[in-house]
Amino acid sequence: MSELKLQQCRLDGRYDILECLGRGSYAEIYLARDLAAGGAAPHYVVIKALNLFLQGSIDHELEQTLIANFRNEAVALDRVRHPNVINRLGHGTAIDLDSRTFHYLVLEYLPGGDMAKLCRRSPLALDRALFYLEQLCEGLAYAHLKDVIHRDIKPQNLLLTADRQILKIADFGVAKIESVDGLITRVGTDVYAPPEHHPSMQTGMLNTGSLTQPVTLLTPAADIYSLAKTTYMILTGEAPRRFSLKSISELPEEIAGEPWAEFVLRVLRQATETNPAKRYQSVPEFWAELRDAALPKTRLLTPPDEQTQPLAATLGRKGETAPLPPEPAPVQFEPPPTKRSMSDTPLPVRPRIVVPLNSSPPQLLEKAPASIPASSQSSRQQHSPAIRAAQAKHAPAKQPVPAPPPATRVSAGWNLRRWLVALLLIAGFALILLGTDRFVRSRQQSPTAPAPRTNFPASPLQVGREMLTITNVNLRTGPNRNFDRLGTLGIGSRVRILQVSGNWVEVSLLQLNGASDAVSTSDRGWIDGTTLR
Repeated sequence: MSELKLQQCRLDGRYDILECLGRGSYAEIYLARDLAAGGAAPHYVVIKALNLFLQGSIDHELEQTLIANFRNEAVALDRVRHPNVINRLGHGTAIDLDSRTFHYLVLEYLPGGDMAKLCRRSPLALDRALFYLEQLCEGLAYAHLKDVIHRDIKPQNLLLTADRQILKIADFGVAKIESVDGLITRVGTDVYAPPEHHPSMQTGMLNTGSLTQPVTLLTPAADIYSLAKTTYMILTGEAPRRFSLKSISELPEEIAGEPWAEFVLRVLRQATETNPAKRYQSVPEFWAELRDAALPKTRLLTPPDEQTQPLAATLGRKGETAPLPPEPAPVQFEPPPTKRSMSDTPLPVRPRIVVPLNSSPPQLLEKAPASIPASSQSSRQQHSPAIRAAQAKHAPAKQPVPAPPPATRVSAGWNLRRWLVALLLIAGFALILLGTDRFVRSRQQSPTAPAPRTNFPASPLQVGREMLTITNVNLRTGPNRNFDRLGTLGIGSRVRILQVSGNWVEVSLLQLNGASDAVSTSDRGWIDGTTLR
């Protein structure tokens, strides 16, 4: 075994290798820190390195096959960009500390572990199992829409995010892209692989009569077989070893007595038929049957209408509209010169993350400037030609007789107008004073004292104030729901406001109550301010 020398080194001047997460037949998996990551971009990534000499020396034909499969995995990941499929962030070719050339992929890091470890501890409750299976069916159905057959669906290839709320399909190393070649080759894992491409199945003697028959092509039914075996593992907590190359015929005694067991077993039996034509032919069809089979007996099954369409109608199409990182550059694994400095390797362009900004808050007392145009209008009226003509007409009058009636009416109207302008100015000034008074009182108010109930209440979201959560609320890395989730604050958790951005506030955690998750990475984050009192 000849392992790559990558520990405690910097790959291509960008990725600091931290530790080796595991090794396969011809690949090594490393955890690395991305020095070029900024903002909401992931700071930790997975480096999947192709080591052609991990099992010793190989011939040229096998070497080309391994490189082609590695490139095929990157192409499949680029084609199936979906929230429930692991993201490819980049790729490259480099030289390790022993001057050995290798190709690598940069993948999304999912620290929540895999479904095999999660289910091995204890079988999941039915609702929780369906929660994960729905996401698995979403990602797999989208892959089939893009003509990609995974061929190695199993719990070990289903990874979870840190909060274990999102499931993502990984390891497309043996995926088949139908538009390239649909012919069957023997790959997969013994327990979960269907008979048509099971690695242990051997071909028999040549049958010359079959030469005139159509060539058998791989179909999505192969993945549905593995999907059903994976469903068995998630529901029971044990691998379906006794059903290798066979249809699932029974469930363990621990769950066989559940009200839904008989109906779910019927779905799994059909999905694992040895004849692909007898299985469900699409993932949406399988999911619709499994979901209905898991319904309680007391629940009436009604025909779907426009408002309750089954998931089968839209399963797998979430990836067409869900926000995803920009697609990385196409993969081209060109072997570099034998002698090459790692500092000469061009750095891949980091995708930019665009965060929508909240609109600026409305200004206080928007109507206060209205008094200015009124004053200006009265001033313009005072010097208008009509008024100046009236004043010029009566200015030279020297007789002590009263002014004629028209002049009296003009003077009376002008006096009334001046009084109205004065009242408007006084009212505007009073509003300004009232707003200033409320603002000063809110700034001087104690953070722990409840806000006084007035006709013009100040916003309760004030920096430095300690407040309680009135419901379970997600703690995030930024001021909107697009940012990553750090944890959950239960009802009654005490926080202190550090910063306000619209309806979102940055808080520091003082006391966690209720169903709070352990927030291990930070004691501060952003939450929706409407959940505080």
